[in-house]
Amino acid sequence: MQGIQTVQLVYATIENTPGQLSRAASALGRERINIDALSLETQGHLGMLRLLTTRTGEAVKVLRNQGIEAHESEAIAIPLGNRPGELGRVSSELAAAGLNIESVFPTPDGRLVIRTNDVRQSERILGKL
Repeated sequence: MQGIQTVQLVYATIENTPGQLSRAASALGRERINIDALSLETQGHLGMLRLLTTRTGEAVKVLRNQGIEAHESEAIAIPLGNRPGELGRVSSELAAAGLNIESVFPTPDGRLVIRTNDVRQSERILGKL
């Protein structure tokens, strides 16, 4: 598989209350930090916000300044065709290598962002496809 790219993600823990996503997104917007892709999942009183941006370190600082717990995490972004079986093929290869998929979300440009327990090994495995 060609076009695999290592990317840095922002992980932020936000309260599961009205206005929290707005607070985070507005703070980033004020600093002109573009969000290329995101995913948000809530459970109970907290939510996990995952962001893909080219300004990861700055985004973490902006969110922390808002009192939002945030950190960087490494992942890979892979081009993935919109065809039946593609996700199964990729996830099967990772599973066969003993790699655990911890997070996955799509980007508007057709890539799939995947964070595993070993990003470098995941890149090597998928690079052979």
